[in-house]
Amino acid sequence: MNRHLLIFLDKTVFQCLFYVLALFARPSVPEDADLAQSDDVGKHFLVIRPGGMGDALMSMPFLRTMRQHFPRNKVTLVCLKKNKQAYEHVSYYDEQIVLDTMGGLFRMFQLCSTRAIDVVFDLEPFRKVSSILAYFSGAPIRIGFDTNERRALYTHLISYPNEKYYESFNMIRQLQALGLFFPEDETQDLSFPLPESEVEEARASLISKGVKPEKDIVVVVVPGVLKKHHRWRMSSFARLIQLMYQNDAMVKILLMGVVADLPDAREVLAHVSGSSKPVNLVGETSYSQSLAILSFCDVMVACDGGIVYMAAAMGCRTVSIWGPGVMERFKPPGEKHLGIRKDYACIPCVNYSRLGEFPACPYGRKCIKDISPEEVLEAYLRLKAQCQAGNAESRVVGAC
Repeated sequence: MNRHLLIFLDKTVFQCLFYVLALFARPSVPEDADLAQSDDVGKHFLVIRPGGMGDALMSMPFLRTMRQHFPRNKVTLVCLKKNKQAYEHVSYYDEQIVLDTMGGLFRMFQLCSTRAIDVVFDLEPFRKVSSILAYFSGAPIRIGFDTNERRALYTHLISYPNEKYYESFNMIRQLQALGLFFPEDETQDLSFPLPESEVEEARASLISKGVKPEKDIVVVVVPGVLKKHHRWRMSSFARLIQLMYQNDAMVKILLMGVVADLPDAREVLAHVSGSSKPVNLVGETSYSQSLAILSFCDVMVACDGGIVYMAAAMGCRTVSIWGPGVMERFKPPGEKHLGIRKDYACIPCVNYSRLGEFPACPYGRKCIKDISPEEVLEAYLRLKAQCQAGNAESRVVGAC
């Protein structure tokens, strides 16, 4: 579903429906709902995770941990078309429902009408549509975040400290309602294995383009973004690339992105002068192929977005460029992942009461435009040095 359409529906149709349901909702736990027995054979869990690719990838620790602790329970995962692919390589669930399809809507109606769900985990923190879905499931145990009016439709609430915890830890904290508690540093691993055939295909593809995955320092630069408030200047990306080549003429730089990013990639390449040019893979790789290529890469530079979590899941170090977003909640944690952000008083300017939207900026998004290529280069060089020193926690496949 188109993001803008989803926001519109959430503010109109779903908003009205939500307040009607809230009048009759009974948030208290029914007497026959026993949390201590939630791991009985035959119990059916429903996990709701709409949102984008990054949201889906950050839910991996939750799904993996839930499967480890409740291996006998059936798990149905509800997602959207735009983040469906993120789950295709994992086996942490039994059934996937793509909500914004006719088949998905019909299957969801079946589950709701038969009252087959025992426990719902709603991993979405803001939009009302997911809380409505949780309520209609008829589950006696409905777990969600205590972020806004949505609390009226859940039986168990989990606090959501907006800027304190990494998002994957926020999600896994919902298991506290079932008596499970985990240290934050144990819930940050987004990794999952890829089929060996896809990894070998990516290796062959890189070799055909003059890249030696096991020998070269391979850097990915992703200039395109989905949301304009995350957008860095294309001339800054080009300047950064030139600085990378000046530091090390032998470094292999790849440009990656989706088909919609082609105009940005062309603009970057037009600004890059000299004999050294990046290998342009923009628009040439599927989601799975991109993951496989990232598994061979040492460092990725990109603005805040789903590609950052794809790289982190494959063990690639990341430099992420931040504007008005909540870096504390979304930047992959640890010394392998560095975030560049200006220390302006208005950051973050996200409005949590309006679906996490960003208001109009009176300063022309200076927060991200003022970040210089030299600042990003400094972070990149720190990660490159890690790689060259053979630091611990090397990536899933590759040279470091």
